[in-house]
Amino acid sequence: MENRSVNQSEMLSRIVRAVILIIVSLILSVVAVSFAVHHMRLQFESEFKGISDTKIQQVSDIVKMTIKGDEIIADSSSAAVKYSEVLGLMLAPTSSEKVTTASYGLFLYSEGQLTMILSHGADSEDSFAVTGRDISEWMSADNSSATIEGDNFESVLVPVADSTGRCVAVFEYKCSFKDLTDLGNDIEGRILSAVIISVCCGIVLFIIQLFIPRIIKMSSKGGQRL
Repeated sequence: MENRSVNQSEMLSRIVRAVILIIVSLILSVVAVSFAVHHMRLQFESEFKGISDTKIQQVSDIVKMTIKGDEIIADSSSAAVKYSEVLGLMLAPTSSEKVTTASYGLFLYSEGQLTMILSHGADSEDSFAVTGRDISEWMSADNSSATIEGDNFESVLVPVADSTGRCVAVFEYKCSFKDLTDLGNDIEGRILSAVIISVCCGIVLFIIQLFIPRIIKMSSKGGQRL
């Protein structure tokens, strides 16, 4: 009787140690994979945003060479039609993979007020960063470009000057990274789910190989007694 109690106690102790070991292994596996995947995701997003920064700078240079402030002052409606067609061709998407969303708008600047005269890829003028910023954040004496970063987006603001050097308009090119972030969340979630499922399968197999031989052994002993 005592031997049986000792054996049961020893078996219970082994089971408890095995359960603790499984739980610790599960936690360590999930944490390790989560850290590795998240680190790779951040590195990928950083590299991708670096490419976007280059494109944004190129767009800024294109706008400076293309848009003329005198034409906007002379007839803003005609200028809007002209530059809508020109910019539509020059800034057309070059890739079919849409992990970022680009939009741009041209705003007439007069007496401290901004009036949107053309836009592409945006629902309203409130979608642009320039409408919610103080003028001092993008206007400078030399009409240099300004970059604004926010949650999941980056915008470049390009002041447009007339022949006298006076700022008469501002162009904004906005790149949204929401789709990129959603893609990263989706991939990260799928990988973690796969790891958890794999670990759970390993636990089930461990339990099976631990208890099946004992059950078979007990069954064989019962059969011999009969």
